Amino acid sequence: MHITLDAQHAWPLRQALTRDCAGRSWTICVAVLPGGGRMRLSLTLPRSAVSDALGHIGNLAPGAEVRQFFEIPDKPSGAWLDLINGAAARTGPIDGDSLPLRIGGILHEEDVVLDIDVADRPSLFRQIGTLAAQRYGLDADAVAASLAERESLGSTALGQGVALPHGRISGVPREVAFYIRPAAPMAFEAPDGYPVSDLVCLLLPDWGNNSHLHLLASVAELFCDRRFRESLRQCRDAQAVCHLFASYAPEADRV
Repeated sequence: MHITLDAQHAWPLRQALTRDCAGRSWTICVAVLPGGGRMRLSLTLPRSAVSDALGHIGNLAPGAEVRQFFEIPDKPSGAWLDLINGAAARTGPIDGDSLPLRIGGILHEEDVVLDIDVADRPSLFRQIGTLAAQRYGLDADAVAASLAERESLGSTALGQGVALPHGRISGVPREVAFYIRPAAPMAFEAPDGYPVSDLVCLLLPDWGNNSHLHLLASVAELFCDRRFRESLRQCRDAQAVCHLFASYAPEADRV
């Protein structure tokens, strides 16, 4: 979960969580918001600690806002692990010059493909490779191979019909994003067992650091918002898709 609260309440809340979660695996990441008066806490908690944590928030942090609350599967997919790592990487102050890269800033209308006819992941990756070759002059086979290699480490499906395939590609000067909507939902070994109907594919520079985790996490957080998923599936053209990714303001309720 993500919590925005007054800075003065962050330390008491952290102490309470440390006591409650002693001996169990949990994480907390802290970011100071502009002005210094408010902070954002990103928490990954054991399921059994969530109820007490919400009680502490109510008692120790009046005025706190709980957002981006979602449950990680018992056996998280590769995409969920990337999301967790991305959230853990987001520490330190947030300002206009150091905001992490977000998909709304890199997705172009020419990189949106709706109602693509694909039967399985290999054919999907081949078609993405062809598109990357046409759009950016990349080696189509190398793109498909990189996506398949990453997928072999664990499914990039998040559940709720969403997948985030990605890979490092030689010759990519910057992060490239594609939004793909299959003509029919496709099997992707998702943690909830449902087929995938929305995909964001990221091609990443091979020289990059782990900054791409910020990008993966921001995309995953959008898709954890039920209203975003519903709005996206109502988009009928590339312009509407790009506008939604660039302008959507996440709501508090998550599924």
